[in-house]
Amino acid sequence: MCEEEKAIPVSMVKALAGFEQTNDYQLKKVPGNHLFFWLESADGPSFILTKPAFFFSDYKVEAKLGDLEDLATRGEQLEVYAIVTVPEKPVEMTANLMAPILINEEKGLGCQLVLHDSQYTTRHYLFPPEKRRHCG
Repeated sequence: MCEEEKAIPVSMVKALAGFEQTNDYQLKKVPGNHLFFWLESADGPSFILTKPAFFFSDYKVEAKLGDLEDLATRGEQLEVYAIVTVPEKPVEMTANLMAPILINEEKGLGCQLVLHDSQYTTRHYLFPPEKRRHCG
């Protein structure tokens, strides 16, 4: 896990969907918030990430051997992240659980994995309906 003061360089072995021109990022914690991270590019896009397990205890990702080899791991060193969309009402934020980002923080390698035939969506609410109704 990355420390608040320290950015981890991440080179995407397979570019993020829609951002094929950008492969080099820095992974940083959002200061004062242990649930969210920044994935920042020096010359391109930045994304807010979270670890799906923070919100969904049963979230599982099954990666193929080829994906693991690309990340120079057998899986034990991987951290799983999801891109978060924050709308005007933050309580309605969603995460792309269908295409998680796998990062080997030790090696500084990452890739986005598209989960085919998945129960998850690209806009999965982080908070349950009752929280969304009573907040904001």
